[in-house]
Amino acid sequence: MAARLGVVSVVQAVIASLRTRIFSGELAPGTPLGEVDVAAHYEVARPTAKAALENLVASGLLTRNAHQSARVTRLSSADARDIYRTRAIIEAEAVRLLASTSRVPEAAREANAEITALSEASPIQIVDPDVRFHSALVQALGSSRTSAIYGQLSDEIRLCMTQVQDATLLNTCDIADEHARLLEKIATGDQQGAAELLARHLENASDRLAAHLDSLAAGFQQA
Repeated sequence: MAARLGVVSVVQAVIASLRTRIFSGELAPGTPLGEVDVAAHYEVARPTAKAALENLVASGLLTRNAHQSARVTRLSSADARDIYRTRAIIEAEAVRLLASTSRVPEAAREANAEITALSEASPIQIVDPDVRFHSALVQALGSSRTSAIYGQLSDEIRLCMTQVQDATLLNTCDIADEHARLLEKIATGDQQGAAELLARHLENASDRLAAHLDSLAAGFQQA
């Protein structure tokens, strides 16, 4: 049993490192990640590297076609819209339910306070508190199943947010302000207003990221 736990911990460590490198931009979209190369880089056994890569493929951070090495996922505009559309379905219902009892998650307030404090910082620095803000809305429902479904999107959500902030597509102050207004609508019990504001908030990010990704795709085709 001890040996098995040791293997699991190594796999998780490799996964954590690869996720960090992807979100930081060190591993750019399209970068190939073969099992042999990953095993050599981390000085781990090939089965360990394979397990880590399979985990990241399942989470959407890597893409792998048959008989090819995994590559860091390059989102298309359709991918981005689908990710935002899916999370909007979950989050809009979450804020509607929270507003029905005027229950504002303290974790969401704290996360937005961090975003506000980072108004003059690099936009990429708000990704973590932004992810935590939206996650707090879902977690506050206290539904393990809803949280699990949302959790399956977590890496793709963070990947989208990272690309939005890396390209400075949204203003940090505007994000914090919209978050604050959303929490206010929840606090006052405005279910429909909260759901509509959340939908517009996500749609704006989705539209901007989709346009950015289309622009990048056009550049790749011309190159």
